[in-house]
Amino acid sequence: MPELQPSCTAAAGSRNTPIAGVLLTNPDIDHALGLLLLRQQEPPLVVYAADETQAALEWIDSVLAKFSGIEWRKITAEFQSLSGRIGFRTIELPGSVAFQLRDDTSGATALFAPSVGELTDELRDAVHTSDVVLFDGTFWSDDELAAVRRGARSARKMNHLPIRDGSLDFLRQSPARRKIYTHINNTNPILMPGTRERAQVEQAGIEIARDGLEIVL
Repeated sequence: MPELQPSCTAAAGSRNTPIAGVLLTNPDIDHALGLLLLRQQEPPLVVYAADETQAALEWIDSVLAKFSGIEWRKITAEFQSLSGRIGFRTIELPGSVAFQLRDDTSGATALFAPSVGELTDELRDAVHTSDVVLFDGTFWSDDELAAVRRGARSARKMNHLPIRDGSLDFLRQSPARRKIYTHINNTNPILMPGTRERAQVEQAGIEIARDGLEIVL
């Protein structure tokens, strides 16, 4: 993403990026570890997160205090401005949150929900009122991990609604212009071209996230 590369101008600082803020859905390490890669910028890193997420990431807060530091900001169910033309609001979920973003120029909206354990009424409304939906596609089935690792927790116990009997039919009915599964675990058969599971997803009109997709969204 060339647009997010550090600026080379002296005024902006050679280590600073145009990132206006980071939105954290939960404190999982694979969601939050990237904060450390932004440690060298000069102003504090602006991070929007629930109080529970901030508390769980106290260790990252301590590490970054020696560098740029973090400026924690509250999240709300009402739209707030992330930059001059992007707004966002929070959809609360069990153990996580989703974010609905809005282009204040065009009015187009996108929903980002990578950790969904339950289809709440608020989430259903957000999905049906978004132009683009990026949704939790972590696991195909509830017992997927147990097939490769004895004693592994089920998808639902890990706060991920499985695709097969959880989100597929729901997303199939969404009027969103684009629907995309993201946050896909490497055990999920939808990653493999030619599988029956991938065909079911594609037949439902749902895309499968891939590297470089952010450039064409």
